[in-house]
Amino acid sequence: MKMKFLLILGIAAILLAACNSNGEGLYCIKTIQNSPGTTVLSKSEMDEIKNLFSRNQLDFKKYQFTRFQKDELGHRHVRCYQFANNLIVFTSDAIFHFDNNGKYYTLSGELVNAISLDKNPSMSRDEVVEKFMGNIEQDGFNQGNNELISSCFDVEFGYYDLNAGISYADEKYVKAWKIKPRNSEYPFAYINDESSEIIYYDNGIRF
Repeated sequence: MKMKFLLILGIAAILLAACNSNGEGLYCIKTIQNSPGTTVLSKSEMDEIKNLFSRNQLDFKKYQFTRFQKDELGHRHVRCYQFANNLIVFTSDAIFHFDNNGKYYTLSGELVNAISLDKNPSMSRDEVVEKFMGNIEQDGFNQGNNELISSCFDVEFGYYDLNAGISYADEKYVKAWKIKPRNSEYPFAYINDESSEIIYYDNGIRF
């Protein structure tokens, strides 16, 4: 099994070297750099969000907005990611709720306070890819998928709260990487930058 995986890594390295987006390293890698200024929403949605936040004296410049919904009662719900030290906080998904008069009334999620970690990665991007491919090789649904392991990869560096989703637990942030194949949402993983361990892996398979 070990020899098979090393052989796959060697083939992938040869196939990917030619497509590296930065012209260096073994693999074809694109570094994603999200920021509060980037969004997938339309101009009309962003204009309404800015109006709602301004009317309620909320700073819309701190967040990356990812979804805007209006329900049957006329309430507006605005989903966003948060940032610290100019890096995305992967576990910071939050939703601001406004009533039918545009008044802010509650928040789903927690606002991120200052994070006292630096913004310098320990792992190289190649190491991130190799860790990810090692996990894919152990995944019974993707094991031996040569098309997957020879694809290009999107990687993003940020922070991850290891206690996210645990009630009444103190925040426990680590520097982390998110990685997925280019042009595909699955599989994806979050990798601890300090320990090089997989924090979370999702192959997209649902039963």
